Amino acid sequence: QPRTYPVSVKVALHGCVTFFVTLGVVTVISASQGLEWWAPLGAGLVGIVALLAAEPVRRSTSPKRFGPANRVTMARSVFVGIVAAFLGAEGTQEHSSWVTIAAAIALILDGVDGAVARKTRTTSEYGGQLDMELDSILMMLLSVLAWQWDRAGAWVLFCGLARYGWVFTQIFLPWFRRTLPPAFRRKTACVIGIGSLTGSLAPWPWAGVDTSLAAIATISLAASFAIDIVWLVRHRKEPLS
Repeated sequence: QPRTYPVSVKVALHGCVTFFVTLGVVTVISASQGLEWWAPLGAGLVGIVALLAAEPVRRSTSPKRFGPANRVTMARSVFVGIVAAFLGAEGTQEHSSWVTIAAAIALILDGVDGAVARKTRTTSEYGGQLDMELDSILMMLLSVLAWQWDRAGAWVLFCGLARYGWVFTQIFLPWFRRTLPPAFRRKTACVIGIGSLTGSLAPWPWAGVDTSLAAIATISLAASFAIDIVWLVRHRKEPLS
């Protein structure tokens, strides 16, 4: 009879494996790209931060297993870590290529983990939360890079700050914590946001393409958040369930 381990132990194990894999990969990249000294460590922490952010949901829902879809999500965190490694870099054409490729792979894997979860019937609230936390980290990183590399103005930072601003607002406004009705629009806006920000960081030969793509990301996310805010305002006086 093979020994089974609690999900908490498996979460810690996946976090450690992801950390060291990312650390090794980014150390190699950093040596060739002249990245900051802290780049490998910062990149390795991406997966750990996502796991810690999703931990309250794991504890409250108590999933029976970590699951193959979450393993795909952790593999995706390696590529998000590569994006993180370029914070503070000069934004050369080669840097842009690295970030674009890594972010594009992360975006593709975002679709893969959902498909794996459905196929293996392992969808869970915890898996969705872990996926969302990693999406939020990637969105923040891409928006900061777009601003840092002069692909867009400071307004592009809205893409990365919006979700965290939402969570912060929930501390002070109880009616902001109301469960929103399901909407495919949110996932669509997220994909458009990440995809457009990724495109804005690509080494385009045409002027203005990067800013236009960053604007598309910002507008799509702002519209989605605005729709949800309007819904919450309309229902603010109703009792919370």
